[in-house]
Amino acid sequence: MKSNTIVMQMRVLIGYDGSESADAALDDLQKAGLPRELKALIVSVGEVGMPPSLIGSEVVGMPVTPQSVKMALAQAEAETAQSLKAAEEFAAKAAARVRSHFRDWDVQGVGISGWPSTELIQQADGWNADLVVVGSQGRSALGRFILGSVSKKVVTDSLHSVRVARAAVEKNIGNPPRVMIGVDGSSEAERAVRVVGTRVWPLATDVRIITVDDGTSPARISPVLPTAAAMIRSINETAAEAARMMAEWAANELRAIGLQVSVAIKKGAPGRVIIEEAQQWKADSIFVGSRKFSGALERFWLGSVSTELVTNAHCSVEVVRSATD
Repeated sequence: MKSNTIVMQMRVLIGYDGSESADAALDDLQKAGLPRELKALIVSVGEVGMPPSLIGSEVVGMPVTPQSVKMALAQAEAETAQSLKAAEEFAAKAAARVRSHFRDWDVQGVGISGWPSTELIQQADGWNADLVVVGSQGRSALGRFILGSVSKKVVTDSLHSVRVARAAVEKNIGNPPRVMIGVDGSSEAERAVRVVGTRVWPLATDVRIITVDDGTSPARISPVLPTAAAMIRSINETAAEAARMMAEWAANELRAIGLQVSVAIKKGAPGRVIIEEAQQWKADSIFVGSRKFSGALERFWLGSVSTELVTNAHCSVEVVRSATD
């Protein structure tokens, strides 16, 4: 039966800064189940140069003059130009590397100036990316140290699906992928399952569906608020059952398209348990849905399992979002 639906090529934006982590992100693309043909945009961001502190000059007794201001701005401009040139070279290098792996992809590279996380998010919005790919760490030691790295900032603030890539557990890139999917019964988790189901996986790809019961118990309030405790217990049991049902549904759906699927039902803190299970199972990647936060304050206080996985997992993590989120 023919369909009039127009299938659009997938659009993948790849952030690249020349670091080992960024190179690992390029290699990891071979384990992501991406289609044979797609559009890829490599974006390398040269950080904007900042003028030396003129206030600091005043503190040490050095006069701030029009000439000193002019020299500081000229230095910052020169540093920005040098950074932009390096970014353009990085983008060209990465584009050539991606083309060597994926000869049918339409690959373009661009170098720009700005703040990396902001520019990547804006470029993804303007280009209407389906997926943003970034490495887990930046080039500099300072960049790796600062809480809220580029990868975590992009995961938290981007409206698009984001894959934070790490080097494969197994050195042989030709081994079939091992993909773990975290499900909790939510619509976001269902979306993650469907994304895995629409990817193009090689034969013998292994998928493990994992659901984790966090064991939340109202035992402490039961003696004083028995009605509330019973309600909380009922909600928890309903959520756990929904997660188990989703795991069974996901396994059946993915087996039907030829994937090798197993299911794990665990108890504990979801983020920690998924990380431990993924490491023990030697997963190449973890797919999870992303809950929608109402604002920056909620993101800061509540965090999420996806953020914990991006921060601490040993393997690549793909945080799945819908374009309508």
